[in-house]
Amino acid sequence: MRQIKINSTTGSEIVTTNQVKNYARIDTAADDDIIAKQITQARIWCENYISRDIVAKNRTYYLDETSGIVDIPFGPVASISSITVEGVAYTDYTVEGLDNETIDMDGPAKKVKITYVTAGLDDALLEQAILQLATTYYDNRSDFKTGTIVTEIPTETKSILNSYKAMFV
Repeated sequence: MRQIKINSTTGSEIVTTNQVKNYARIDTAADDDIIAKQITQARIWCENYISRDIVAKNRTYYLDETSGIVDIPFGPVASISSITVEGVAYTDYTVEGLDNETIDMDGPAKKVKITYVTAGLDDALLEQAILQLATTYYDNRSDFKTGTIVTEIPTETKSILNSYKAMFV
């Protein structure tokens, strides 16, 4: 079984409350706390959709066993902090890939634990996706709005994020 844990979030949001307020034309400060939470919710949804970290994090990845090649989820990887195999420190590995997301362990291993730091992503397309999603959350703060039912995330947010999407099987 594979599991991944977020140990800590080390980066900050790429979209600010003021950016969302400007985008949605909100003139009051009364909802600033709600908007800040919706920014975080939108960013987390986007990260899970594309399987990549937008905000830098410290993560641990657990694997019962591996053939020796490990693709680390939620990159880009800034650094590998440690690797243990069956509870013992392991140093005989190489890091490969454009975003340092592949580890070659020179053979099969069991009970692998990889602790690493992600760099996070930041560009205008990701900001736009978070802005659209956070304002959608703001406009639809309850499960239903008179006359309409929101049942799925806006298509445009998915379209913006599709170029970042990575699949891990």
